[in-house]
Amino acid sequence: MQPSASQVASGNIAPMIKGPEKATKEVIVLAGVVLFLGGLLATAWLYSQTGDQVTASLATEEVEHASVPGLLKKSSALHQTGASSTHSAQITAPVLSTPEIIHADVYFEVGRKGLTDEGKAQLTAQAAMLKQHEDYGVLIQGYTDQQGSVSYNKQLGMKRADTVKAELVNTGIAEHRIKTVSLGEEGVLCVDSSDVCRHMNRRVHLEVRKIGQEHMVMPSAPTTPSDSSETNIDPSSTMGEGSTTEESLPPSWSEPALIPKPTKGR
Repeated sequence: MQPSASQVASGNIAPMIKGPEKATKEVIVLAGVVLFLGGLLATAWLYSQTGDQVTASLATEEVEHASVPGLLKKSSALHQTGASSTHSAQITAPVLSTPEIIHADVYFEVGRKGLTDEGKAQLTAQAAMLKQHEDYGVLIQGYTDQQGSVSYNKQLGMKRADTVKAELVNTGIAEHRIKTVSLGEEGVLCVDSSDVCRHMNRRVHLEVRKIGQEHMVMPSAPTTPSDSSETNIDPSSTMGEGSTTEESLPPSWSEPALIPKPTKGR
């Protein structure tokens, strides 16, 4: 007897369970959809952030490009303002002018006419000033203390003045700009016999004064014509225009008058 179809179908073949497998596939598909949607959302978010950064960078560049000319204008304006202020400061700066009268003293040792190192330094400074201002002249006054006779002190004072003059001339100062005089003990500053007082009296006083170059040079004497030059002058050259003499004019001859011929009578 052969088995029936139902018996064959229900033989040893294991039954298929389809319920859990179908649920697993649905979960996988759902997870894939979720991941896909998450990727899209992430991509959209990244794109939006990148666009914002690009927009922000473009806006920053526009602001920077727009601000550069303004900054340049501001810097140029500040530079011009600083230059103008510096120029005005240079213009308004006070100019130091040399006074018209300068006084200086050069001191000497007892009975000496030679210059000390300090005196040479003082004269070097005075010579530098005189070279810059050629319209200044110098009056050198020699003094002594009260020791010795009046005549000796007068001579010693002149020697000291001449020493100072020679020092200035050696530095390049013209001699006609310098005048010397000796007052000896007549120009003492103090009258006691202390060493301090005597040191103050042993001096040469320099009076540097603005005089003018035209007042420091003696004018040259006018030259007078000699007698011989007067005799050689042509007399005709001394006569003015329109002056005449009988010797200079040739004799004038009048033209003879025409005498009419007598007419014969009729």
